[in-house]
Amino acid sequence: MRFIDNSRQIIVRTLWACRRSIWNGWTKFKFSKNRVVRIPLPRETGKKLETISLKTLLGEIPVRKVRVAHRLPEDEVSWRVWRSVPAFRSWLRQRIYWFQDKVLQRWLPPTQAGLPAIDADHWKAIGTACTPGHRKLFKDPQLPAEYTGDVDLARLAVASPYACYLEKASQGGYQWDFRKLEHYGHKDGLHPLGVHVLFHTDGEQRLQVERIDSELGVSKPGDSKWELSRKIALCAATTHMSLVRHLNWVHLIGGSAAAIATRNGLPANHPVRRLLWPHVYGTQDSNLLAIKSQLTPGGDYGDIFSFEYPEMCRLLDDTHEQFDISRFDPLEDARQRGILGPEVGFATPVLDNRRELFDVIHAYAERYLSLYYTDDGLRRDEDFGRWLSELDALLPNGTRRLIGGNPTVSSAARLIAAIIYLESVEHESLGTGLWHYQLWPHVQPVRVYKNGQRLPVDVYQRLVNANFILNVHRTSLLEDFSYLALDREGAAAMRSLQDEPPGPAVPGGAAVPGPLADRAEHPRGQHQRLNPSPLRTAASGFHRGRAAPHLPAVE
Repeated sequence: MRFIDNSRQIIVRTLWACRRSIWNGWTKFKFSKNRVVRIPLPRETGKKLETISLKTLLGEIPVRKVRVAHRLPEDEVSWRVWRSVPAFRSWLRQRIYWFQDKVLQRWLPPTQAGLPAIDADHWKAIGTACTPGHRKLFKDPQLPAEYTGDVDLARLAVASPYACYLEKASQGGYQWDFRKLEHYGHKDGLHPLGVHVLFHTDGEQRLQVERIDSELGVSKPGDSKWELSRKIALCAATTHMSLVRHLNWVHLIGGSAAAIATRNGLPANHPVRRLLWPHVYGTQDSNLLAIKSQLTPGGDYGDIFSFEYPEMCRLLDDTHEQFDISRFDPLEDARQRGILGPEVGFATPVLDNRRELFDVIHAYAERYLSLYYTDDGLRRDEDFGRWLSELDALLPNGTRRLIGGNPTVSSAARLIAAIIYLESVEHESLGTGLWHYQLWPHVQPVRVYKNGQRLPVDVYQRLVNANFILNVHRTSLLEDFSYLALDREGAAAMRSLQDEPPGPAVPGGAAVPGPLADRAEHPRGQHQRLNPSPLRTAASGFHRGRAAPHLPAVE
């Protein structure tokens, strides 16, 4: 009997070693073959993009409210290599992802039943999953200082990617409110993610965590349930961020709507189309790649996170109407969350940084628009009006909160800045930025098991690879896009973004270099500040040589 058990274990380990080697090799192949794309000039095609539900486009995905383009634009994806080399490369990439979805993922999925949990030592776990091949292509994930010692949720609430969730609570104080997540079915053996975290300010106006309400009941700092309650809260935050804020809102809703409206509503030689073109070109291509690898049955997100696949899709549908483009203006977002004004006495470093970045982008857009329009001239521009109407119809909750009922050059620049911000700053914070947060399950697991077990090695390996592929090389936001301009004045305005100051110097030094064996940890605040100079553009490209900022300078 013992011989049979040993033989089974050998077979399981051998199969996993082969499976892991194949999928790691496949992931590194995709990463290494990515190429930065030079954005081509827009051209007239005479063919508008219609919108259909994701369920209609891909029947195996039961998401009905989220609407996507009914086809890929030919200037993004085409087998006619003589027309466009980048479009032909995208056509080849679509074929590669078809093979991954229809063949590799179905006949040799990256997960396998019966495997052990990851090592209890988080450095050994990450060192095993991030192979030398991974580290050759991209920098090691590094442990934020906030994830060492006694993890402080109050610090994470203002100085981490999860700062976007802090809001004023109706009962007083402040909160992270993930209680609605309890309505979505999860895999067997996991804690549900309906969580409510309450914060208060102390006598010195510092934010402090007060309690966590979850399936475990009420837990306060220092009690026997605190560490587990904190893990559930961070699991809820990172799950919502990946599924809702990143995939659903940035890619499938916001980025997609901006690209479709810009193609349909604005002629190729319209100044607003030229301004937005570097940030929307390639959106439909890259979004379809993301859907194929992450959202199809058996895809990354269904295997990694807590929810059962149909419930995960229901979450995407249910959060569709919650999207609001005005939330991508940090000032308006802070106002709606109730964390703006002199009564908020605690420091908000992430919010302050995001407001600085938005102001840079807004000033850039306003300088450009002012070359071509007065307020009256903008309102008389039929093409702009058509673009605005289509964007207003495609976006849940429309555009009125940002642009108002009577557009001006300043309000139009604010809307355009929100689109560019969504495609760069927001994408970096919610997507590629999690490389340094989501891979530390001893603090922030993507599943919390009721029996206390750690993540299985296959789920963790898939988590690492899914985050790894989000970090492919992309075009810098500060690249010279002046060749897209209509005239010399427009070209000079486009180049003006490169002249923006990089932001104030901050103490703490650069990111800690070195291999995983060095057990590098980032100084406090390392991953919270983004500077204009390293920002990269176009969040819409998951696997495309387009945009999203490099991770931050230190704070």
